[in-house]
This record gives sequence, structure tokens and C-alpha cells, in this order.
Amino acid sequence: MIIATKYIRPNITIETELIGTRKFYIYNYQGVHYRVFNSLLRLHDFITKESRTWNFECSDEFQLGQYLENSI
Repeated sequence: MIIATKYIRPNITIETELIGTRKFYIYNYQGVHYRVFNSLLRLHDFITKESRTWNFECSDEFQLGQYLENSI
């Protein structure tokens, strides 16, 4: 369940999703590239330091959905 969406730029969003009792932060670039983070700190490090801190990366919503379903 998406609980928040933040628009960084017109082509970049960050969605906060609640899956079971876990929160995930999904960095969405142009609607075709997704990076999933399990903490705000890891997301922050990615944005500010360009660190490779994501837990999962994919380029379609089906793969993203499968990852999130398997993370419950």
C-alpha cells in the first residue's frame, strides 16, 4: 500500500510503501527504473552521496511487485 508520494522532479518520485509491517522507499526514475530502499538513511545516502545503497533494482513494475510480495 502506497502511503506517500514525493515528487523530486517531474521525472523522479519517491514512494513510501507499507508491505505488512515493513516500510520500503521506492525511487522511481521516469516510470521505467526502480530502486528499492529499506531505510530512509540508505535512500538519503543514495541521493546525497550517490552511494549504491539500494536493496533491489529493476526496470519494470512486475519485477518490483514480485520483489515486494516476496519481502513480506
